[in-house]
Amino acid sequence: MKKYILLLLIFLKTFPSSAHVAHHTNLQNLNFDIYRNGNYVGYHHISFKWLEDSNLIVTNNIKFSLKKFGINFYKYESNGIEKYNSLGQLVAFDSKTSDNGKLKFCKIRLHSSKYKINGTNYKGFIEKPFRISSYWNHEILMVSKQVSGITCRVLDQKVKFIKREKLKIMNQLFDTSAYSIKGNKLNTLVWFDEKSKMIVRQVLQKKGKWDYKLKNYKLTK
Repeated sequence: MKKYILLLLIFLKTFPSSAHVAHHTNLQNLNFDIYRNGNYVGYHHISFKWLEDSNLIVTNNIKFSLKKFGINFYKYESNGIEKYNSLGQLVAFDSKTSDNGKLKFCKIRLHSSKYKINGTNYKGFIEKPFRISSYWNHEILMVSKQVSGITCRVLDQKVKFIKREKLKIMNQLFDTSAYSIKGNKLNTLVWFDEKSKMIVRQVLQKKGKWDYKLKNYKLTK
């Protein structure tokens, strides 16, 4: 309980208490290079479309492949769309993924005060607060559950503040806060820029070390 209170205080100091997706209104896109065990394997592109009614559409595109002796032996491609209303509330999510030829999907819809989920690994309803595992939304640090954007698997998570750190990316220095997010089949580190609230790096451990490094980003002027 004390650790949770400490995390909450750190979060509130780093991010205003009214935090929601509106804090990202100046973001147009985030582009990450993906490295596995130090080798470049692909990319994760995130685009933000802000509508006139203040609704938001976020598109995630992930593509990578693994090679051995110069030959591709594993291919992965995923496309997901998140939709938020003017209050910053998730109202719909859809994704389709080809995991080395194995098709996976996730569909989420808001129904009154709960969400209906239909995916490869979970079908049912969820009422407790959660965030989708695309990680761009720093609110993922304040919930106890995340839903996989690939299969709709519902995962319990524990978040821990690690440190504040200056990261040099693209010859630019970011003042960041680093957090660990852990749970069953879940072990990742995330770095959020304290000024813009955007994610600038993610490292996850799953059959190797996967490092998502910010390649470029675009803000509205």
